Amino acid sequence: MTRLRRKRINPGSKAGCGPNRAHLVAGLAFTALLGTWLGWPCRLKADVAGDDRAGTTYPCLIIATADKTNSPTTLYVSTDGQDTWSGTRPTPNAEKTDGPFATIGRARNAIRQRKANGPLTGPVNVIVRGGTYYLPETLVFEPGDSGTQTCPITYMAFPGEKPVISGGRRIGGPWKTFRDKILVRVVPDVKAGKWYFRQLAVNDQRQKRSREPNTGFYLRKEALSDTSFRFRKGDMHSWHNLDDVDVVVFHSWNESRFRIKHLDEQKNIVQFRDPKARHPIGWRGAGGPNRYYIENTLEGLTQPGEWYLDRQSGQLYYWPTDKMDNALVVAPVLKQLLRLQGDIAKKSYVEYLTFDGFTFCDSDWTLPKNGYPDCGDVGDIVKPSAITFQATRYCQLQNNRIKNVGTYAVEVTGDGNLVSRNEIVDIGGGGIITRSYGKERNTISYNHIHRCGLVYPSAVGINIDDGGGTIVHNLIHDVSHSGVYARHWGTATQPKERANQQQGLAIEYNEIYNVMLNIHDGAGIFIRDSNISIKNNLIHDVNAQGDRCPGWGIYLGCETRDTTVQDNVVYGTVESVHVWYHDRNILITNNIFVGPQKCQINYQNPANLRHEQITFVRNIVYCTKMGGHLFSVSGSRSLPVKSDYNVIFSTIGCVLKDPVIKGLPKIQSFADWNKSGLDEHTITADPLFVDMKNNNYALKPNSPAFKVGFKPIDLSHVGLRK
Repeated sequence: MTRLRRKRINPGSKAGCGPNRAHLVAGLAFTALLGTWLGWPCRLKADVAGDDRAGTTYPCLIIATADKTNSPTTLYVSTDGQDTWSGTRPTPNAEKTDGPFATIGRARNAIRQRKANGPLTGPVNVIVRGGTYYLPETLVFEPGDSGTQTCPITYMAFPGEKPVISGGRRIGGPWKTFRDKILVRVVPDVKAGKWYFRQLAVNDQRQKRSREPNTGFYLRKEALSDTSFRFRKGDMHSWHNLDDVDVVVFHSWNESRFRIKHLDEQKNIVQFRDPKARHPIGWRGAGGPNRYYIENTLEGLTQPGEWYLDRQSGQLYYWPTDKMDNALVVAPVLKQLLRLQGDIAKKSYVEYLTFDGFTFCDSDWTLPKNGYPDCGDVGDIVKPSAITFQATRYCQLQNNRIKNVGTYAVEVTGDGNLVSRNEIVDIGGGGIITRSYGKERNTISYNHIHRCGLVYPSAVGINIDDGGGTIVHNLIHDVSHSGVYARHWGTATQPKERANQQQGLAIEYNEIYNVMLNIHDGAGIFIRDSNISIKNNLIHDVNAQGDRCPGWGIYLGCETRDTTVQDNVVYGTVESVHVWYHDRNILITNNIFVGPQKCQINYQNPANLRHEQITFVRNIVYCTKMGGHLFSVSGSRSLPVKSDYNVIFSTIGCVLKDPVIKGLPKIQSFADWNKSGLDEHTITADPLFVDMKNNNYALKPNSPAFKVGFKPIDLSHVGLRK
């Protein structure tokens, strides 16, 4: 008989995962793994409860203990196994008559067979040996493949070994010299029209599809229609096989991937097939001439690591970065690697499955006949994601590496799931999508997400596409759009309209930097939602492309409400915070904002809307750029209800030299601002950072900030730090 006991974890205690300790999820993962090896039929799960506006609490652990008679079942999978064997041995026997299975799918089917004879009586562990497993089709798990709380099912790497789950196919020699250092070989299935791929990995490293220009962008000269423009002479050519060519055109927060219908090199005009984009070429919101680049031309193959595939001839061209004698060349066959497939409408869930210790790689992306229009909104969700948990509960994806995939890496729709301690790198879309419609949050923690948006630049690091959740202790960097993004209305990719805002969303202890690399209108953390806690995040180096919409540290987008922004450190941005239209019930307190290029806090509304109950208190605002504004305000309707007890300092330009307030004709200097009843108790003094040159924004003991009630911010456990 299983007995449950509850233990309250204090965020400030040594056992907690609060400001002083960041080990809750790590402890859960370790304990669950240990329990698996010791034969404990247990499932440990963390959730967040309490009032998010007051701060996150880390609640009860549900720890299951069980009779030792419920011993685990162990199955093995190995590249030298056979699916006709029993799967109960880690290696083949001497007679080669029994041993491990050859595929994970066979192990899944063996568990199905066991369950057909009666319910599981203990945990099941499928232990996968090292080596590469090339999938012939997507690995699918259905509700019938579920475990239970006392009998979870775990698919895990053999200790010390690194199994690789690939959706690709090896491409062998012989290679021939095409010209100079460029090699070529025919891929027969491509030539026969049976296969076409848009990604390539050599020795596990993602290679670059040929691109013009190699870095940066071209600018269109003149928009001629929704789907055509005049280009600058020399930027576009009548390339070999125009049907292979993609032209990626940026609008503002999104992009279109066009296919060429006609190109006139004499008149410098290109006409694209019409993909029915929401934002046409020349859309005023782009903030100027559209930027664009060109992919997959033979003529554009000009650097080591670049490649080009000719669909008609089947010829693959590649400029190697190293010797090709024993190179492992892999191109994707599958669009999706792993899918847990339940049905929310039928309340049929996949439950209590864990995937631990794998490398998932080599999935592709597709392009419609007329091209990819645009996402219409931020987030760029293009189906299918490489790993999809659809209608899942209490499932875990932990300690994995997801790389070289064409769309989003991970997509989770369900409740009480955990995505933790994964590295997500070299991704065509974004990192992780999460949606939750029930009472239990999905937890996204301790993930390292980087080099995302390589195919769809408006994809983001973590996309909360519906519901709440817990987004904690992630490291996110080198992403083409925002680090973390949450929306408050449904999109075409959402299975239902927004229905679970009351669940609450915690975005805490994340480190985010080098985001907004290729696009406008986004931030380190970009929300358009309600009931949110944004706390103890470190955000820096956010610089958007172009001047229309800058890169913000924190962007409180359309109708953000009932939200707290507290104990964050933001530096190296174009603007620190954007408070956008009809935001209400927002508390911004005890943050440090350093050195934006344009503006510290931008309070903005369209002419017919206003802010409600925006409070800005006990923050440190430190200006370092000439010409930057302290506050930008679009009329009195956008003023905060309270701004006070802050510390404001300027090394040059802002605050002590006017104008420092933009958008209020009668209020431009800080003295004018004071006379209007704002920041009456605010002080202008150096806050005395410990080591600003090395971006250490801790405060010295004699900081004047303590006189106005500022509390020290502990970032020692932010991101992946322990």
